[in-house]
Amino acid sequence: MLQSYKYITHKNKKIEDILKSFFLLHPSNVDLSLERIKKLLNKLNNPHKKIKNIIHIAGTNGKGSIATILYYLQKYQGKTINIYRSPHLISFNERIHIKNKQVSNQYLLDVLEYVKEVNDEQPITFFEIVTAATFYMFYQNLADLTILEVGLGGQYDATNIIDNNLVSIISTIGIDHKEFLGSTIKSIASEKVGIIKKKSCVISSKQTISAKRIIKKKSKEMKSKLFQYNEDWKVKNNIFYHDDLKINLEKISLIGKHQYINVSCALMACIKEKKLKIDYKSLYKIFPKMHWPGRLEKVSTNFLPSYSNLECWVDVAHNKLGFTVLVEWIKRIKMKNFYIILALGIRKDYISILKVIKKANPKVLFVLKGESFNSHDPKKIKAIADQLKIQSIISNSIYDALNAIKKDKNTFDKKKVVITGSIGLVGNFLSEIKEL
Repeated sequence: MLQSYKYITHKNKKIEDILKSFFLLHPSNVDLSLERIKKLLNKLNNPHKKIKNIIHIAGTNGKGSIATILYYLQKYQGKTINIYRSPHLISFNERIHIKNKQVSNQYLLDVLEYVKEVNDEQPITFFEIVTAATFYMFYQNLADLTILEVGLGGQYDATNIIDNNLVSIISTIGIDHKEFLGSTIKSIASEKVGIIKKKSCVISSKQTISAKRIIKKKSKEMKSKLFQYNEDWKVKNNIFYHDDLKINLEKISLIGKHQYINVSCALMACIKEKKLKIDYKSLYKIFPKMHWPGRLEKVSTNFLPSYSNLECWVDVAHNKLGFTVLVEWIKRIKMKNFYIILALGIRKDYISILKVIKKANPKVLFVLKGESFNSHDPKKIKAIADQLKIQSIISNSIYDALNAIKKDKNTFDKKKVVITGSIGLVGNFLSEIKEL
């Protein structure tokens, strides 16, 4: 975990220093339990127990999207929302919104310093201490609703210290973080369903048969009411269907068919939990306003004046499931003769990801050297790309790759480029171009 230390940055030096100091508290042996955060929250007078109306979201892909969609749906009903998401794209502050506003540097720093002092150098993970600080902020600023996105897994995730919730949402479950959660859908789903609380409402997105079985079993055990995609509601031809209700989703500003499924999960939560009730007439005004950067986002040429002949897209796909969605989108819009610029985290299953990329048939795959996160050896990625007959080039930076693409002979007026593979890669790129 200490390898992540050097990749933590913040424009505010004091916040950066304190965040880095949290990594130094990392336990030598991390057991899967909630004991460390439980002890710290107890010293903070258990702020998490005083927070009501919680929506808790677990899953492999789409958690952050569903959290963001719910946030927009509820904000425009006039509600105040506290929201906790991770990881961040550009600034750490993105993780925490208090009463519909991103946390300020000063308040963040004040609380982090206080929680660090209360923790008194006790071993704790970075995510646990940050989550404890977030609960403290949320208690000090109670909102109408609180949305929590799980960091990793579910059952033993720091956010799961809560005793109850209004709704548990399980986004699509796939294979990721095998070293922590196991290598099968069954083992991963068994962790994720740990967020389901007694006599609550459970919304389950599109799932495999084995994941469905586990979600169903856990919901029954907890005497919770379960609503499943394609059983209790569906999306067909961009229309949401539930009983007699039909909602046209075409005005949603988020790109990709998978986002229609994410929106449908958020809508079902609002339909089935009376405290989340929405005015359906307001949806057509809300849908175009939804914004979730780095997810199939087209980069404005204003940010890349030197590359005006390129059409650049960024996407935070970082596992097989994410790349499957990305490739489906590439095929659906019939993107031809395009280029991919790729960097993958050290623990990612790059062989499975490259097999998915192969289906998209990129003209050239540019594999990046040492980005500002712990990335896979580009030579290993290139070796597998060569075996799969994907034309690939190792590049020193995104800009080196863009320059090569700019010079490459291509009959199309605008060359299309997809920059992908990691939240860190996309976040750093967006941060850099917006500062140019």
